[in-house]
Amino acid sequence: MSGQRSELEARLVSGDAPDEARLPATARYRDAARSVRFDECARDGRMRAAAILRHAQDLAWQHSERLEYGRAWYEARGVGWVVRSIDMVLDEMPRANAALIGTTALVGFRHVMARRRTRIFTGEGRVAADAIIDWVMTDAAGKPTRFPAEFEPFVASIGATFAPTKVGTPATESPLLKTTIALRAADVDPLGHINNAAWLEVVDEALAQLAPDQLAATRRHIRLEYLALARGTAVDVLLYAHTGGAAQGYALSVLDSDGTLLLRGETAVVP
Repeated sequence: MSGQRSELEARLVSGDAPDEARLPATARYRDAARSVRFDECARDGRMRAAAILRHAQDLAWQHSERLEYGRAWYEARGVGWVVRSIDMVLDEMPRANAALIGTTALVGFRHVMARRRTRIFTGEGRVAADAIIDWVMTDAAGKPTRFPAEFEPFVASIGATFAPTKVGTPATESPLLKTTIALRAADVDPLGHINNAAWLEVVDEALAQLAPDQLAATRRHIRLEYLALARGTAVDVLLYAHTGGAAQGYALSVLDSDGTLLLRGETAVVP
């Protein structure tokens, strides 16, 4: 467990992460013109975890457009990206109006997938968030598909692959909490999906009922694996006791109204 904790702490060291440092300049993007908006903050005045994912998504699109792979390019080829999983460490969330620096780097490709390392720094250079996000390229029907041919040279220039983030099933079948949460029209993104950040808001809504200390913690580790598209207008969130990883926390499952497993995850407070 101490080794896992050290690994998480290493992700919060300022500067470039090891997998970023080796990359060509085109694989990296930096945006210093960011700040924490008032509406991104919780009642305690600190930035919500889901807001980090929204910044990460924005950085990814800005980087893609800088590389001339904008939305029009994807639409013309009938493909797009959706988030498959996140592994995110948060530390001392900044408050409203605080200056932020966002960086994102394409650190590897695998078949139909791409991995981004996204980091959010405070204006002083402290790492507030380190997120490893796996994306899947999909066709117009939402099915995984190979990269367009003209994208392959860029993939080759990165020259690295990765093992996709996977989240196991809960060790127990007895949840500590089962709660039903309605999905909102505002949760749907321009691709017609429940946005990956909106799913984290659903998870945190359930945590607020069972373990509000998780949301108030200084340092959190969150892992989510997105498995299917929601079809209904409400979901069941199940929270389980979980002692794996660097700290005690919770395992979770999110089910559609017909019982389809939509999401698995783990969330923990890191000492």
